[in-house]
Amino acid sequence: MAGRGKTKADRQIRDRVAELAAARDRLDAEEAERRRREDEAFERYARADADAVQVAAERDAALADLEAQSRRVSDDSASRLGEIEQRQREILAELHRSGRKVDDLAAMFELPVKRVRTFLRQVRPPVGPQSRAVDDSTLLPSPCEDVLPAAAPLSDGATDSAERSSV
Repeated sequence: MAGRGKTKADRQIRDRVAELAAARDRLDAEEAERRRREDEAFERYARADADAVQVAAERDAALADLEAQSRRVSDDSASRLGEIEQRQREILAELHRSGRKVDDLAAMFELPVKRVRTFLRQVRPPVGPQSRAVDDSTLLPSPCEDVLPAAAPLSDGATDSAERSSV
């Protein structure tokens, strides 16, 4: 009987070992499946990471293009606005030469008097040796002087200062 008991115990031990090995194999299979799923997740993450790098590069390139376009538009509009402002200055100068006072021009165009004077000063050719060759008829009066008829000389040769100071 002792031999039978040993074989029964050996069989129970073998069965238990087989159960434990089966449990281990199940766990190992679950672990292998978990690792396979993790590996797939790692791969998807790496692809998403690469996609993010590509999108960031596309974004940066697009923003650089937009900034360059913004600079071009800004420079172009500044140039065009400068040309328009030059035309406005020339029109103000033309009206001033035709007899309009600085104050009248400022009121008509709703501009500060100081700005009208600045515009008129900017249209006037530079003063100096090079400007001597310029025709005197193109010269504007100084911004402080409105176009007034020349005062008749007084008997002592002086001009009427009251008319000149009315500006």
